[in-house]
Amino acid sequence: MSLSYDFDMFSIIPDDVQQGFQTMFNELRVSSQMSQQVALFRDPKVPQALKTADEQIKQLFLNSGFGLNIYSSGAPANRFPAMDENARNACMSRFARNLKALENPKSLNWGGFEPLPFIDYFEQAEAMDEADIDAYREAQMKVSQRLAARRKLATAGLATGGVLMSVAAFGVLF
Repeated sequence: MSLSYDFDMFSIIPDDVQQGFQTMFNELRVSSQMSQQVALFRDPKVPQALKTADEQIKQLFLNSGFGLNIYSSGAPANRFPAMDENARNACMSRFARNLKALENPKSLNWGGFEPLPFIDYFEQAEAMDEADIDAYREAQMKVSQRLAARRKLATAGLATGGVLMSVAAFGVLF
């Protein structure tokens, strides 16, 4: 099973809510908890694999700041929003530290997750400005709309062809 290790940072509390209540969070001394982010994989197969892994592996990811849900920022493969770089680095630092603390990680069931390709992905992934991500999403949407229009046209053509064949067959038979 081939997994895509792209992941994005997801804010536990949306930025606009956090900004609106920042003064109150500061007064209550809970600012750091309210600004926390969790790393979520884009490929639904990754959380599924981790859910079948040994408990120590699940805890490795959870303790490092990963969740077992999915989320996509809309960035293309091997890219991520530049504003998330510090949070991604912190998450992967915790992952490396927690991985070193595991006793004999090679003997554990990783559920199909492969740590070395995951680390390679992290080292090769590149930051991308939010405006470039928006442009990428818009281009992807246009391609998707064109493909949907072509499918409708092809379906209509097939249906028309089927009707014509039926009429021709009816005329030949009767």
